[in-house]
Amino acid sequence: MNITEIIELVRENVVLKGRIDELSSIQVTVKKDLKKGIEELGVEDDRGHIVVDLGQDVSGVTAVMQQRRVSKSLDTDVAEELLKEKGLYDRCVATISVLDEDAVMAAYYEGALTEADIDTMFPAKVSYALVMK
Repeated sequence: MNITEIIELVRENVVLKGRIDELSSIQVTVKKDLKKGIEELGVEDDRGHIVVDLGQDVSGVTAVMQQRRVSKSLDTDVAEELLKEKGLYDRCVATISVLDEDAVMAAYYEGALTEADIDTMFPAKVSYALVMK
């Protein structure tokens, strides 16, 4: 490979990045409008999804849907209170030991650990990123 080929690849990369950014922006707008249309015209199914049947095949798509997704996350304050009320707190709470990196570095600064020890505990990881300057 020579510098002329690199220059051409840089030029192509910049053009493609611009197109991708432009198309991504357009897609965001289209998706927003599509979601609005689904909310206005859609019918809720038995699982809570809002569906619009297109009545025809549009590039392989026959229906669009706002899919209902439910996630659950633990409310620790409520859980702790309820577990305490039921006498289950000690049974359901575990103490986990974690390495305190600040304490490790304090030991290093105090001279209890060497720089080699620190380098062993914190191995360097090298990665590269393509950057257009």
